[in-house]
This record gives sequence, C-alpha cells and structure tokens, in this order.
Amino acid sequence: MTNLEFKIYKVPSEFGEWLAAFEDDQLIFLGSYNAGKKLVEGDLAALIEKFYAVRIGSFQPAKWNQGNFWATQHQIKLQGTDFQMKVWLELLKIPAGKTVTYSELAKKLRKASAVRAVASAVGKNPISYWIPCHRVIGKGSNLLKYHWGPEVKEYLLMKEGAL
Repeated sequence: MTNLEFKIYKVPSEFGEWLAAFEDDQLIFLGSYNAGKKLVEGDLAALIEKFYAVRIGSFQPAKWNQGNFWATQHQIKLQGTDFQMKVWLELLKIPAGKTVTYSELAKKLRKASAVRAVASAVGKNPISYWIPCHRVIGKGSNLLKYHWGPEVKEYLLMKEGAL
C-alpha cells in the first residue's frame, strides 16, 4: 500500500479565491470559492472519497505561496468515467477566446442525441479553468450557467475575449 499525500491550497485570483488540491504534485481539483465554501469544499471531499476511498473531515487549506499559480504549468491528474474523460479531453481543444454550445460539443463527440449527458460531464469537471468547461455555453437563459456561478464564467470568458 502506498502513502497518499494531498496538498490543499487557497489560491488568489483576480476574481476571488479558488481551492486547489494536489495528490503529490498532480493537480486533482480546482474550484472557485465564489460558489460558496460549503459547495467547493464539499466537491473536493466527495472527489477524494470517491476516487481514494478516504473520508476527510474539516480541513484548512494552506495559502498558495509558490509563485503565480495561474502562470505555472501544473501536471494534471484527471479522474472520471471513460465518457467524462472523452468530454473533458474535447474541452481542451476549445481555444481561448472561443466558445461552443453543449449541442455543438455533443456533435463533436459524435453523441448528438446525448446533449444532457455531455452537459452533465462538463459540469462534473474537477479541474475548472485548466480543463476549460467555462468555454461551453448554453442557449437562451442558460448561456452562462456554471457550477461555480455565472459571474465567474462571465469573468473568465471576458478575460479570454470570448464575450
């Protein structure tokens, strides 16, 4: 049995703080505190319980003090179902400054009739921003629907020049 080491940080950004978690040196989770402490920390706890069979109680993230988190190339460890992984890898193909709709993404994955399943996989992306789920937009009133809040999505898209 190997020892697991999780490092959990509170990371500042231009638009609020984010929670970043690493297994050893691999980024396994990134979520925005703008959606609320209970949601972001609950999502991290659920991910660790699901993929590592470890329950974590309360925790106090350390302050990120290793340079500019956002300008650093982080090694990523994605964990999910085969379908989720396909969706998340497709998200990486969307260039900064561009957006696609959920139905366009489903068509790219050759799953045109599975828009809801694709949208669900997008919403379960554990490494927001680095796996750019914010570049997928809805239609009409769901244009900026986002797990971490529509304000965060709008900010990220504006910063990238997509809005």
